[in-house]
Amino acid sequence: MSRFNVKKVAVLGAGVMGAQIAAHLVNVRVPVVLFDLAAKEGPKNGIVLRAIDNLKKLKPAPLGDVADAGLIEVANYEDDLAKLGDCDLVIEAIAERMDWKLDLYKKIAPHVAKHAILASNTSGLSITKLSDALPEQLKPRFCGIHFFNPPRYMKLVELINTPTTEPLVLDQLEAFVTSTLGKGV
Repeated sequence: MSRFNVKKVAVLGAGVMGAQIAAHLVNVRVPVVLFDLAAKEGPKNGIVLRAIDNLKKLKPAPLGDVADAGLIEVANYEDDLAKLGDCDLVIEAIAERMDWKLDLYKKIAPHVAKHAILASNTSGLSITKLSDALPEQLKPRFCGIHFFNPPRYMKLVELINTPTTEPLVLDQLEAFVTSTLGKGV
């Protein structure tokens, strides 16, 4: 099995789960870019900046060191989709709405690197139905990756395949989740 070398991760969605997944990634020194919608008022990355600021206040603490919040790169879907091309893993963690997820997948698909894995953190939607909306070349690299809340403290991560997920993708993701993130699968 070839080693899945994750040099950078994109997390889509700066809500409770997305922000805490990003925090766990920086805790283990994996560079991460956290995306959300462009803010309608104030700084365009205001939604992500507020989410990162909130990480510093949460209990139990999602960050091992509060100063590590500064390691999270901020981005929005309007201006920064090209940053996805530098990421080896893209974790979608937006609200549990099929229509929103499908719209986001259409927007990001052209920007996801040819080697990258795209994974959804959904806990209630069909991974196969989400996969159906993807371009053919991305389907083999798509799966579910369900972190439990709070991600830093919960040991288990579920990996969910679709009928079109390449087995090597799950093997590579499992190796990353267990060895780098310190999780059980």
